[in-house]
Amino acid sequence: MPAKKDDSAKGRNRGLQTEINPLLLSSNPNLIRRQYRGQNPYLSTYGVEDKKIRKRFEKGLKFHEKGEISANIERERELLKAEKEQELKRREFEAQRREEVRKKVECGELPDTSIGEEKFAPREVPIVEWWDKPFLDDQLNILSKYTADTIAADDEESEDEDDERPSIRYVEHPVPIKADSSRPVAKVYLTKSEQKRIRRNRRKLQREEHETRIKMGLEPKLEPKVSLRNMMSVYENNQNITDPTAWESTVRQQVASRKRKHEEMNAARHEEAQQNKKAKNETITPGDHCKVFRFQNLSNPRIRFKLKTNAQQLSLKGLCLRVGENGSGIIVIVGSEKSCKFYDKLVTRRIHWDETFENKETHETADMSGNHAEKVWEGEWEGPSWGPFFMKICQDRQEMEELLRQRNAEHLITSINGK
Repeated sequence: MPAKKDDSAKGRNRGLQTEINPLLLSSNPNLIRRQYRGQNPYLSTYGVEDKKIRKRFEKGLKFHEKGEISANIERERELLKAEKEQELKRREFEAQRREEVRKKVECGELPDTSIGEEKFAPREVPIVEWWDKPFLDDQLNILSKYTADTIAADDEESEDEDDERPSIRYVEHPVPIKADSSRPVAKVYLTKSEQKRIRRNRRKLQREEHETRIKMGLEPKLEPKVSLRNMMSVYENNQNITDPTAWESTVRQQVASRKRKHEEMNAARHEEAQQNKKAKNETITPGDHCKVFRFQNLSNPRIRFKLKTNAQQLSLKGLCLRVGENGSGIIVIVGSEKSCKFYDKLVTRRIHWDETFENKETHETADMSGNHAEKVWEGEWEGPSWGPFFMKICQDRQEMEELLRQRNAEHLITSINGK
């Protein structure tokens, strides 16, 4: 009896779907010869009566007719060729349509969709614009009163005509002025190396021009710089040989004269710089800008350095007072509006007042959480009562108020207390 098919072998469609004969699994060849005498023992008889196999045997073999496959392939080629030709025609038509649209866009017949002109294109172009209708008749012709001959001949118009049609008696057409087509040149910022190169070339040209004028005789020749080392080579005459002592005295006088002239020029330049600095640091003029800030704690040395350094660099006047080392205080700055605005940003934005820091003396970390600064007053200062910016620690609040009172700043005390 043939073995049952395993369920896992169903639906695999391998071979004839027949199991091996159990006798073939036996190791006794005599048993196989006795049971299958005159038959092929290796051909399984299982499934011969199967209807599907019998039906397949009955159908027999079917062959394609000669040229059938070639005809099918040729037909498919024809279809593919027709599709390619149709696609090529469609692309040519699309390219031609896009070219026509591009030309119409350039001529202004169609809106340019790349920049969104279709959103602003009018649906219908009017024959006459609304601002031209009052000057036209029913046939859309210019009225006779607006022609050049009529305007020159008829200087007066009736009130009825003025009410119906706009008057142009008082319209004056000025002479058109030619617009300046030159565009403003953008400012160019040069690097340090470029500035040095330009300065070097400019000084070179000035030196060459000076030398040329000397050669042409327009300017006197410069006197040679004679010293004790080069006097024999510069002045080759009999005097420095016959009387060297007298010639040496002359050379020393020239050296001393050049040195004295050089020192006088330096002194004059230094004095001019000092005068400019003094004029810059003089007491402020009426109308300078003033800002007042209040802070809780100024024990951080980094913040004190920033406040003092920026005030000096901006040429600000004023003071910074605080009560004790860790007490609250006030900052008053007076100067130009631009400098005060910069200092305002420094105090209110750039400086982190609540930043912790380490005390270099005690090596302890100070917690500055909650510390902040705020602007309490701003306005114009009209009294020359402020000197250079300085910082001071007051013993108590009365001392701080006294310092402000000495500078005619009593109203600042009121504004601080009122905050």
